[in-house]
Amino acid sequence: MLKVDKNLCAGCALCAQICPQGAIGLFWGKAEIDATRCNFCYQCIDACPHGAIVEIVVVLPTELRVTVSSLGQQVDDIIRRIDSLVSKA
Repeated sequence: MLKVDKNLCAGCALCAQICPQGAIGLFWGKAEIDATRCNFCYQCIDACPHGAIVEIVVVLPTELRVTVSSLGQQVDDIIRRIDSLVSKA
C-alpha cells in the first residue's frame, strides 16, 4: 500500500502528473492516493522530490520476531569473528 506523508508533501503535484493510472490527486494542497486505482508501479515514489510517498508493508508479529532473532544471531556471529581476529593480532 502506498501512502503520502502529509508532513513531507509540498503539494508540487509531480506524483499526480506522473501517475499512469490517475490515482493521485491534490486535496487541500496535499497529494492523496486512491488505493483502488493504484497499480503499484512506484513511479510516484521516484518522482517525489521530498520523499513523501512511502510503501506501507504489513508484517505479522511472528515474522518480525523471526527476522529480529535471525539478525541477532548474525550480529553475534560477526562479533565472534571480530573478537577472533582481534585476539589473533
